[in-house]
Amino acid sequence: MTRLTLAQFEAFYWTAHFGSAQRAADHLHIAQPTISLRLKDLRDAMGVELIQRHGNGLRLTQEGQALLRQVTSILEEVRRIRSGRDEAEIAGPIRFGLAEGFAATCLPPLVEALGLRFPALQPEWVVNINTFLEAALLNGGLDMAVLVHPLGDERLRLLPLGSQPTSWVVPAAWDLPVPLRPRDLWSRPILSNPPPSAMYRQIMGWFAAEGVEPVRISRCSSVAVIAELVAGGIGAGVLPIPMVRRHVASGSMRMVTASPPVENGRVFVGHHVGATDHRIAAVIRVLTGVLEEIDYFARGG
Repeated sequence: MTRLTLAQFEAFYWTAHFGSAQRAADHLHIAQPTISLRLKDLRDAMGVELIQRHGNGLRLTQEGQALLRQVTSILEEVRRIRSGRDEAEIAGPIRFGLAEGFAATCLPPLVEALGLRFPALQPEWVVNINTFLEAALLNGGLDMAVLVHPLGDERLRLLPLGSQPTSWVVPAAWDLPVPLRPRDLWSRPILSNPPPSAMYRQIMGWFAAEGVEPVRISRCSSVAVIAELVAGGIGAGVLPIPMVRRHVASGSMRMVTASPPVENGRVFVGHHVGATDHRIAAVIRVLTGVLEEIDYFARGG
C-alpha cells in the first residue's frame, strides 16, 4: 500500500491552488514530473481520483475538495511545528511585500531588526500598492506581505496587526474650513491610487457618506509620489499620518480634521493558508516587535 507523505500533500495543495502542476512545481522549486509522480502516489494511496483536467487547467473532484480541507489543516499544523525550530535555521531568501505607505516608516527599522536577529536571512523586499501585493501572494510571487484593507481570499491567512493612523492632507496654501466635509473638497483636485486600492476605497467611501463624488480625481500608483504631489500644491490626498509627518513639519502640507473622520487603515500580515515555511512565523515575531518598539499604531494626531 502506498503511504501518505507530506511531500504528496504539498504537491496536492499547490496544484489545487494554482490549477496547474507546472506552477506548483515552480513554486516548490522541483521538476514538474516530480509533482505528477507525487500526485499519482497520493491518488493511489487514497484510492480515488482527486484531480481532473478542465480546459487548459486542472480542477478538484468532489473527493479532492474534501481532501483539500484536511490537507490545509495538516499543512497549517506543520507550519506551527516548524515555527518552533532553532532560530539558527532562519536563513535563505524570503519574498516579503509591504504596502508603500506602511513601508515608508516601518521598512528601515524592520530591515535593521531582521539583520540583527537573523543575519543569514535574505529578504527580497517588494514595496507596492495593496492590490498588487495581494495578487502576488495569491499567484505565488510573494511568501508574505503586510497589507492595508486587503480584499481577502479564503486561500490567504490574514493576521491583524493594528490600525494605521490616516488623515486627509492638503497643500499648505489651501484655505479650507475645519472640520473638512466632502462638500468642501469634491471640486478640488484629489490624488489617489487607482481602484480597487485601499486608498481609492477610503476616499470614495468618505465622499459617499455625504452623497457626493469627487470630479477631479487623478490616479497615481505610488503613495510616495502622491505625498510629494500634495506637498507640491497639486492636490489633496488620504495618507498614513506617520508617513507625512516630515512634510507637515516642513510646512508644505497640512493634516486636516475631517467630518466624517477618515477611516484608519486596517493593517494585516498575510501568507498562504497552506504555507509551511517556518521562517514566516519568525519574521512575523520580529515585525510585531518592531511595530511595538516604534509605537507605529499610536502615532496619530
